[in-house]
Amino acid sequence: MQAEEEGQPASGRKDGLPKGAPKRAGFRSVLIRAGLAALIFYAFLYFINGDSPQVAAGFALVMGVIMIPLGMLLDRVAHRMALRRWQKQTGGR
Repeated sequence: MQAEEEGQPASGRKDGLPKGAPKRAGFRSVLIRAGLAALIFYAFLYFINGDSPQVAAGFALVMGVIMIPLGMLLDRVAHRMALRRWQKQTGGR
């Protein structure tokens, strides 16, 4: 009751999900994964494909930018699947 009066959800979690439910991935983790993917892509283009550093950096930058919304989408889908699996296991609390 006190949590509802303070504007927080009754579960006590900021995302409004019950305690024990799978947590959503944050934006920071998406940025880290996009950066790592861009770095690996740069290394592939530069060392293996033989592109110039400027061309490899340009393509890696574009790929990193594309990976941000794609990563958010994939995290959202993975979270929904994990939440459904958790609800089946716990009886939908």
